[in-house]
Amino acid sequence: MIHIQEIDHLTERYYQCVSFNKEHYPNYDMLKEVFYGAGSIINNNFDVPTEFTLESFSQALSNQIEKGNSEFFVQQEISDTTEIFGKIAQRVSVYEYSSSDMLDNQWKKGINYIQYILIESQWKITSMVWQDEKEEAKIPADLLI
Repeated sequence: MIHIQEIDHLTERYYQCVSFNKEHYPNYDMLKEVFYGAGSIINNNFDVPTEFTLESFSQALSNQIEKGNSEFFVQQEISDTTEIFGKIAQRVSVYEYSSSDMLDNQWKKGINYIQYILIESQWKITSMVWQDEKEEAKIPADLLI
């Protein structure tokens, strides 16, 4: 059984869910489908990590959009390394993202560490932690293959 393709597709669906513009909001229903249970989502870009459940993440994102603080966001995977053992998997997902639809906008990069479980022949995301690339935290060249 080839699980890597299923995990590839699931990861792609996650990135599609969180990408949005003025006409199309994030797909919260699909986001619930790709996660198992309440999920654990952690933003580790700050001195103190910001921890979310799937529900609180969706609510925080909705609040930012409704307040007009965010009108556009696109994120896509550009490189990955996935390990599978039985019914668990882990992926180092290097992404690029933009929060502007301007053509001259420079895309930024970061890394998601994503954990998955296989339940009833279907992979689900259980947790995710991410950090954007910064001057003091550059993405290693071997992860950009």
